[in-house]
Amino acid sequence: MSAHNDSAFLRMFLMILGSLVAFTVIIFILAHLITGSVEEARGPDPRLRAIVAERIKPVGSVNVAVANAAPAAPKSGAEIVASACNACHGAGVLGAPKIGDGAAWQQRLAAAGGIDGLTASAIAGKGGMPPKGGAMVSDGEIKAAIEHMLDKSGVDVAAAASAAPAAAAAAEPAGPVEAVKQMADNAVSAAKQVAAAVMPGAAAPEASSTASAGPDVAHGKSVYDAACFVCHTTGAAGAPKLGDKAAWGPRIAQGMETLVHSALNGKNAMPPKGGRMDLADGDIEAAVAYIVSQGQ
Repeated sequence: MSAHNDSAFLRMFLMILGSLVAFTVIIFILAHLITGSVEEARGPDPRLRAIVAERIKPVGSVNVAVANAAPAAPKSGAEIVASACNACHGAGVLGAPKIGDGAAWQQRLAAAGGIDGLTASAIAGKGGMPPKGGAMVSDGEIKAAIEHMLDKSGVDVAAAASAAPAAAAAAEPAGPVEAVKQMADNAVSAAKQVAAAVMPGAAAPEASSTASAGPDVAHGKSVYDAACFVCHTTGAAGAPKLGDKAAWGPRIAQGMETLVHSALNGKNAMPPKGGRMDLADGDIEAAVAYIVSQGQ
């Protein structure tokens, strides 16, 4: 009887225990389903994502510049003058034409053949001025700077721009007849040069007549107007002014040969040939002769 009761109790106990286990499993499954649907509706936890991203982020990063960035806008002429040109053109350093000196700028314009020639000279450098005045700017910005300085000096920029094409048109031959004549003159000149190279004696009479005539003072004036006026008109860097007999007297007394030698090789602040290495020695000699004629 006792064994039967024990068996019944054991079966009852196992049934109750199994029911409890089944109930726990059912509750766990229901809880998982409920929380899973809630998390799915809510989405992943941003805090958890931030923690994961922080843990897996790389040690460094690479920043790539925008390839199609717009180029910087060109600077105005006033800005270029303020940053690069004022250093010399504000005070007239080394014979640079001063801003406000209309006469000096007109001479430069005439010598360069207009605004385009003056711009080309500034881009390439001239005398003591390095190319583009040492500034890292575009050709267009250099032209804008020159136009600004001309405007501040009272020079009509529009008239200066139109003067060059008119001068170029005037310099062109009027028609085919003039063009043929020019070609013939060039051919004769070339033939004379060849003859002088082959038979030096053939050119002796012309050379002697030229030597006896002396330097061409009229040509020297044109050379002066194109190159020497920069310093000798204003007296820049201690250069004796044109026509100043007191300043030129002691220099003329040294002799023409000494003056020409100094002009060709440079003296004090003046570079060789006044910085115009494109001029021939005869051009420099003619310019010296002109200056001497005005200082006697």
